[in-house]
Amino acid sequence: MAANRDSQWKAVEDAVRKGLPKTAITNLEPIIQAALKEKAYAEAAKAIGRKISLEGNIEGNKPEEKIIRLEAEIAKAPKELAPVLDTLLAHWYWHYFQQNRWRFLQRSATAQAPGKDFTTWDLPRLFAEIDKQFQKALAAEKVLKATPVGDWDALLVKGTMPDSYRPTLYDFIAWEALDFYTSGEQAATKAQGAFELSAESPIFSTTSEFLAWKLPSETTPLVRAICLYQDLLRFHQNDPAPRLAFAAADLERLTWGWNAAFGEDKNARYKAALDRFIAEHADFDITALALERKARVLQQDGDLVEARKTALRGAELFPNSPGAKLCRNLVTEIEAKSSTLTTERVWNAPWPKLTVRYRNLTHVYFRAIPYDWEVFLKKRHNRPEHLNQQERKEVLAKAPALEWSEALPPTLDYKERTFAATAPGNLKPGFYFVAASHDPKFGENDNVVSLADVWVSDLSLVTRQRAGRLEGFVLHGRSGEPIAGAKVSVWHLDNNGNRVADPTLTTDGDGFFSMKPGQNRGYLFLARFQDQSLASADDLWGSGREPEQPQPRAQTVFFTDRALYRPGQTIHYKGICLWVDQAKDNYETLKRESLTVVFQDVNGKEIARQKHQANDYGSFSGSFTAPRDRLLGQMAITVVEGRAVGLTHFRVEEYKRPKFEVVLDAPKTAPKLNEKVSLTGRAT
Repeated sequence: MAANRDSQWKAVEDAVRKGLPKTAITNLEPIIQAALKEKAYAEAAKAIGRKISLEGNIEGNKPEEKIIRLEAEIAKAPKELAPVLDTLLAHWYWHYFQQNRWRFLQRSATAQAPGKDFTTWDLPRLFAEIDKQFQKALAAEKVLKATPVGDWDALLVKGTMPDSYRPTLYDFIAWEALDFYTSGEQAATKAQGAFELSAESPIFSTTSEFLAWKLPSETTPLVRAICLYQDLLRFHQNDPAPRLAFAAADLERLTWGWNAAFGEDKNARYKAALDRFIAEHADFDITALALERKARVLQQDGDLVEARKTALRGAELFPNSPGAKLCRNLVTEIEAKSSTLTTERVWNAPWPKLTVRYRNLTHVYFRAIPYDWEVFLKKRHNRPEHLNQQERKEVLAKAPALEWSEALPPTLDYKERTFAATAPGNLKPGFYFVAASHDPKFGENDNVVSLADVWVSDLSLVTRQRAGRLEGFVLHGRSGEPIAGAKVSVWHLDNNGNRVADPTLTTDGDGFFSMKPGQNRGYLFLARFQDQSLASADDLWGSGREPEQPQPRAQTVFFTDRALYRPGQTIHYKGICLWVDQAKDNYETLKRESLTVVFQDVNGKEIARQKHQANDYGSFSGSFTAPRDRLLGQMAITVVEGRAVGLTHFRVEEYKRPKFEVVLDAPKTAPKLNEKVSLTGRAT
């Protein structure tokens, strides 16, 4: 049994707190030696890691120095300790990547073999080293499988799941490796033609079918992950009931498959696999975790009623289990009340609508709160649309000019709905905040208050930038007729963030006003006429310089056959090369123009490229295949070589096309020419 070294650890912490890292290192040495002698390997690993970190801090916190020191410790470590230090080394490499992700994503592979300085490696080389360390650690499986994870409590931080889910040190290291192999960043190093995970594969099949799955002989992260899941399942398949480690590995295998696989039937196969899992483990609390996973899929599918029902079942079956807590969280999320308010910025007859998007509410309460707009000219006050919490409280504390409420149709399906109410027509002209709340007292607890800034005004203020000047019109809001003699107050924003008043402008017979702006300044305008007033929504910026005329240029305009593609689908595109001279309003096609088109992923990385030469009409066409192995989202086709630059975007997503049939009944009598015809039909 290991001796208690709490007093020695306290001396280490005291030295660190006092800024004495060398003293702390000196105090760690006897801890390391004693722990190794007593085979207290968890404590030894903790002390070694702390020592190396302190030494690194003294030497400028250079990551390469820490790696060198840890490798030296691994070389002399006992066999029981070495796998954990190998795992720690893999973690340090991984942590360095996460802290410097942007550097690695900008690097390309070099022709020469990389040196020992891992800070200069490209991403595939770094990931290969992390893989090497994890594989080295897992190679000691005989020792690891015989070591209870509880023996390493001195090093490992307890998670939310009990040790029975990951009972041995092998389980711990295997799951750490899986976190790496299944991370989204692996897509950045995937080779073209590498193994892909299809929803039709055994990933969602029974455990026996999954274990019998013969994989290609490659060392890609995808294959590594599948093999690790298989190893964990084989390791625990003969455990005594309730076989929680086996069940946990099986459930995580299914969930990872849902996140990583592609195919239209992915959700259906995943839900069927979860139903099978729930039936097989119905007597054990891991069922609640599986029910939460199924409820999440139902939530994603938009079936919130069934998702809530499934989550409630999980919470009630095993109320004290980790899965039940997640189920209750999901139920709370589905039942959460929410509301947001949008409306037009200027109110006048015909009165606009107040649009409320809401969930799980039956009433919404409104307040129209008059406010002094010129408060927003103060330096320390945010604009109306960007109020901070304290400013919102100040607004809500003011007496409202009008209060009213509206009954909302109930959302029995827990989905967000939209309700439109007509704005009240009895407010005096001026500036207001309109607040919406589902609590009639507009309180802060279990309530969300939405604010919209509104001008009640018969004026219309139109501003623009033209020919190096700032111009505008003051018009009647209802008729559009110009208003002569309106006063327009102007403020500009100086370099210190202060609002400085400029000379007041007066509109002419056309309701027009104009001014010469200062260089790179933003201007706010407030128009007044009789009892009406209206301010500009945002700063209008003036450069103070004469505008430059656009130069003639070559340009490519792209067209794609669709705006949305699934992974694996063909993207057909067409381009037209033009010579554009906006100043002369002259546009011509470019014949026989040569250019190179590149297909880029969501991170701007090249997927494929094609060279083209436009025909005599300036057009060209081609196609790319939407990738299965990249992060989904907005991708682009762009010209990278050639003078006729151009770019177009589209999305690559996993989606299921709606399938329905519309049947129209034939008319009972033949219609006459130009006669309106009404038909009945059914959509199924």
